[in-house]
Amino acid sequence: MNNSVFEPSSITVSKGTTITWTNKESMIHTVTSDSLFFNSGDMNKNITFSYTFNTAGTYKYRCIYHSNMKGTVTVQ
Repeated sequence: MNNSVFEPSSITVSKGTTITWTNKESMIHTVTSDSLFFNSGDMNKNITFSYTFNTAGTYKYRCIYHSNMKGTVTVQ
């Protein structure tokens, strides 16, 4: 997370892949899936959150505090 965006905002991975998000900003962000599969809770600067994607599908997520921050993980 940098400049109030997820970088990259979209990624395709294989089943079993763990993705780690890092908040590089001083403002609080979250990584919250639209379907509530995962939720980082509040992340201050330099805090990381990891999630392992074991099931194929498309997972959309967002920051609950900043509506412009959205991302997608596609698991094959």
